[in-house]
Parts: sequence; structure tokens; C-alpha cells
Amino acid sequence: MSLKDKEKWNAKYGATADLAGREPCPWLADHADLLDGHGKALDIAMGEGRNTLFAASLGYEAWGVDVSEVGISRAEALARENNLTIHTQIADLDHYNIEENTYDLILCFYFLNRRLFEGIRKGLKPGGILIFKTFTVDYLKYSGFKREWVLEKNELREAFSGLKILDYQEVDEPENETASAALVARKES
Repeated sequence: MSLKDKEKWNAKYGATADLAGREPCPWLADHADLLDGHGKALDIAMGEGRNTLFAASLGYEAWGVDVSEVGISRAEALARENNLTIHTQIADLDHYNIEENTYDLILCFYFLNRRLFEGIRKGLKPGGILIFKTFTVDYLKYSGFKREWVLEKNELREAFSGLKILDYQEVDEPENETASAALVARKES
């Protein structure tokens, strides 16, 4: 990520409160029954922290990482407001390394950095859960995104094929002008 990325996200988060809302992503909330709240959770590209806060509310020791100081500051304020504890780190995600065998839950929503895929696999403890959702190639017809910012068909499933896939979907929703792939997977032993 570049200084330009940092400036872009700081400006977006600075322009409006709750850019993505305060509720967790529905894909995460819909799979909360798989989450026992024990251990450490990592939210990659946490933004304003709605998913990090959700993990903390379930009982996880929740960690969030993002390039934007403004987003992280908002997440920390929201955590205080809700009497939750979260740990945050400002980081360039192009150079971020995930600690191996550390996390019981890893979250990644609407962010794609293929370099992190191997680190995500290695970062999960045995039994750990990955919940991931981001845009697919079909999203290009609704957005000005570059192709390298979106997943190819079945790419997310293939990238994490070494994990036990618990749920997977790819959708193209013209009525909402969005297209995404979403995965829930568990690391076996």
C-alpha cells in the first residue's frame, strides 16, 4: 500500500462517520454460530472496526490492522463507547506479516491482497476459522475497480482449498450493483 492509499482511506473515513455502518458484515453475523469467542481474532483491513468489535463482543481477544489512522481511531472510540477492548495496529498491508499459528479467527472483508493468503493459512491455529468476503471479477461491470483488485471465479475457494470449506458463495447482484465471493473455512490439524 502506498502513502496515496493511506491518504485516500483517511479522507474517506474523515468525510463521514460510520462509512460502512456499525453492524458487522452480514456474512460474519450469519456465521456467528460457528464462533465460540475463545482465543485471538485478527481483522485484516479493519476500517472503522465493525467486524473487530463484533469479534470482541463475542469474547475474542480482537486485533485489527489497517492503513488508516482515522479508521483505527474511530474503531478505538467505538470500542470505548461499547466497553469493549480491541487491539489495533496501523500497517501497510503490502508488507504486513501474520504471526503463524496464532489466531482462532481471521476476518477479511472487502480487501484483497493475494500476498496475504499464505500468511492467513499459516496464521490460523488448528481448528481456527477464516471468514472472508470480497469483490469478484463480475464487480468490474459496476465499478471503476482494476482487475487486480477483484477475485477471479472460484479463486477464493481455490486459494484456501487446504482448509475445510464450511460455506462458500459467489453472487452477482445487478439490482445492488455488486458481485462478491464469500468463504467460511476451518483449519484442520
